[in-house]
Amino acid sequence: MVDIISYIIAFIITVPFIATWLVYFVLVKWNWPKLKAFHQAVNWTTLPYIIAVLILIRLNFDVNLTGVFIIFFLAALAFIIFMQWKMNMEILLTKALKLLWRILFLLFVFIYICLLVFEISYRIFY
Repeated sequence: MVDIISYIIAFIITVPFIATWLVYFVLVKWNWPKLKAFHQAVNWTTLPYIIAVLILIRLNFDVNLTGVFIIFFLAALAFIIFMQWKMNMEILLTKALKLLWRILFLLFVFIYICLLVFEISYRIFY
């Protein structure tokens, strides 16, 4: 049973596109509205994209950037909170975290695609 769970987690981290599509498909089948299902799929699969990017960078370039990413996350959260304070004079941490999480999804999907294209082209030509 533990092996099956570890294989499922490894698959989700290896191919997060399928995990995102699967979560979206299941939620739509459970009669969730499509937009809300998409938002939940993004929320639930952001972490596999982050882990997949970290692993791809480690495999391709032999560099561990976990600490750099954590510092980047905290700096981005601080910037979002600062902008909330400047615009509204009211800081809503849940709103800032949700915005950061969605920005991280977009950023890491883009980085994941770029790293996959790089890896495939590198394997073809070298």
